[in-house]
Amino acid sequence: MGRWEKRLLLTPGVLIVLLFSIFPLFFTLMLMFGQVIFSEGKMLIKFAGLANWQRLLQDQRFWNAVLVTLKIVVIAVTAEYVLGLILASLLYQRPFGSGFFRVLYVIPMLLTPIAVGYTWRMILDVGRGPIAGLLKRAGLSPVGWLTDPHVALYSIVLIDVWQWTPFMFLLLYAGLEAIPKDYLEAAEVDGASGWKQFIYVIMPLLAPSSIAAFLLRTIECFKIVDIIYITTGGGPGQATESLTLFGYNVGFRTFDLAYGATIAFSLFFMVLIAAMFFTILTRSLRGIRLE
Repeated sequence: MGRWEKRLLLTPGVLIVLLFSIFPLFFTLMLMFGQVIFSEGKMLIKFAGLANWQRLLQDQRFWNAVLVTLKIVVIAVTAEYVLGLILASLLYQRPFGSGFFRVLYVIPMLLTPIAVGYTWRMILDVGRGPIAGLLKRAGLSPVGWLTDPHVALYSIVLIDVWQWTPFMFLLLYAGLEAIPKDYLEAAEVDGASGWKQFIYVIMPLLAPSSIAAFLLRTIECFKIVDIIYITTGGGPGQATESLTLFGYNVGFRTFDLAYGATIAFSLFFMVLIAAMFFTILTRSLRGIRLE
């Protein structure tokens, strides 16, 4: 089969992908710089320039959603990396039952976010949840894990860390397995202790895997919406309303499509900046060599 025949066979698939990706992108761009008007059962898009962006920058609810999203991303991704690194390092030592624990650790990641959200909503229920029951038996006051504005955000972080630490664990464990044993043996011959081997040998060689894990989880965490929607709905008030949930509420509940598209693109720009940062960091680490 020649080159042109192969390209001809790929054309229908490429066209379908372009149809379902490029068209929504350009339509969202039109909405972002326009104003949607419904008249006589028809949707009209009127050019509005930068009016939606001006409105966005003056919207306190938007800035609250940005702050909530950044808090979740920074705290959750950092905690997931630390816990994932600890678990990967422990299993890297090949303890008894390591095969069983490798399977056990990844189970939360295999569950759907909706199921995880409903499960944790029942666990953290302030009236009938098992944690509330344990606190009551211990003579302690119940905690509004999902209803207290000072606690709810950290409950969301806890759920995200529980579900996605296995993802970090898998990437970091794969990175540890890829480190040549010769480096560790040479460091041991030179008298380096286990801790020094970890700091000066393992961590530099694990840097590419670490950055990849941070990048992938950061991108996904920016888009967090399902767990929040199920557990708190963005409340109490707007204490846990992420940027994605804010865009959903604006675009599909109040049906302000133009403003919702603007919120979506603001999230896109934030993720793009984060991806560019990690890409630059990855390139700067390519020159790392062990002396």
